Amino acid sequence: MKNRSVMTYIMTIWFISEIIIFSIMALFVHLYINQSVELDIRSSLTRQVTSLSDNIVNDNGILSVDESRIDKKYADMYIVIIDGKRNVIWGSAPDGVKINPKRAFAPAKVEAGKITYYYIDRDIKYTISDNGFVRAYVSETDILKNYIPVKVITFGGMIVVFAVLTVAMLYALKRFKHSIKDIETSVAKIGTSHLSDEHMEESGYYKEINSLIKANNRMLDRMNEIFDQQEQFSADVAHELKTPVAVIKAQSQYMLNNMELSAEEKKSFEVILKQAKKMQELVITLLMLSRLESGDKEEMQEFIDLTEIVSAVCEAEQCRLPDCKISFNITNVGKSETSGNISLVTIAVTNLISNAVKFSRDDTVIKVETGEIDDFVFVKVKDNGIGMTEEEKNKVFTRLFKSDSSRNSSGYGLGMPIALKIAKKHGGTIKVESQLGKGSCFTLYLSKNK
Repeated sequence: MKNRSVMTYIMTIWFISEIIIFSIMALFVHLYINQSVELDIRSSLTRQVTSLSDNIVNDNGILSVDESRIDKKYADMYIVIIDGKRNVIWGSAPDGVKINPKRAFAPAKVEAGKITYYYIDRDIKYTISDNGFVRAYVSETDILKNYIPVKVITFGGMIVVFAVLTVAMLYALKRFKHSIKDIETSVAKIGTSHLSDEHMEESGYYKEINSLIKANNRMLDRMNEIFDQQEQFSADVAHELKTPVAVIKAQSQYMLNNMELSAEEKKSFEVILKQAKKMQELVITLLMLSRLESGDKEEMQEFIDLTEIVSAVCEAEQCRLPDCKISFNITNVGKSETSGNISLVTIAVTNLISNAVKFSRDDTVIKVETGEIDDFVFVKVKDNGIGMTEEEKNKVFTRLFKSDSSRNSSGYGLGMPIALKIAKKHGGTIKVESQLGKGSCFTLYLSKNK
């Protein structure tokens, strides 16, 4: 299933809700205006015809109208007087309108081309016959134009409110996203050893976010405590093993050099000595890792030329494995000079190159490149070996981790963690690219700051 942003859901729901609410409001306004138009037509036409009826004068059987007393509410209004025989005896109807003799005491409609007229009838107070009446016509356009400002203000106001609410929502989401981003950045660094400087400050925007930040900071404190305990445990164990391992090694050497032993006894002491040496190497490596993690100060002002270090390490590897058919292709694409602890940097480079040799097939070439990029100098080691899976690549810098393909190989799973610690101590890092069956590429970056 494709992951979607919470912000996307919130914005989608927000816009859908706004559209629904404003659609309902627009429908309500439309119905309200239509109802108001109908009431306005009824009241205004009724008022007009009643006023005209009151101003009709019957002079000896002859009807006359005092027009000076008639105040038309609409410019496009037509008023007619119809006698008992349904003949127009005063006034005129709109062009194209056929007189309907049937009385309309409620507003009625009549079409004249493309124009719609409303009309209403009322009896005449003084009339020649009992069937005479007054009729008033008004165009629908005249009625509706009075409501145009109402529609403009209403719908314009709705658009303004919609825009203001949307801007406010986007601003609130931006602040919310910023707070979430801070949490995401801090949590992403949990895998490092020392997180005391990674605590987040409370933004103060949202109470819930602040509570989450406090919980995250408490988690970071606990993680720091666990990491410190782990590092201290490794250092204590390595320190305590240092003496007994040295004694085992010394006693084994003494027995082999000074005592007459049978073949089986000699073989046993050789095995003990070999394992004691391996254990001593592990103890020394653990102690070095502990010193790097504890932040012990090392002299960092020595001149370092990565090209020279790479050449020396590759030469040493060739001498160490004279029968090995692996060769090195060393290239330089720029200055690779910086300052730092040359011993530590040599260890890091050695770990990268020896690791490439260990997992490369015979008759292959390991490409080693040095140079500079942006604010860093680098050493890139690319082999054509067995490569790693994505899971193995994510765990390669975990201490004591060994991939399935390297279970039976020499090493303790500490080379890459130590190299990474050394890189970070020099303001850099190590990036890895790998594909199963197609080899790996490790790039060591060191800061150029001198």
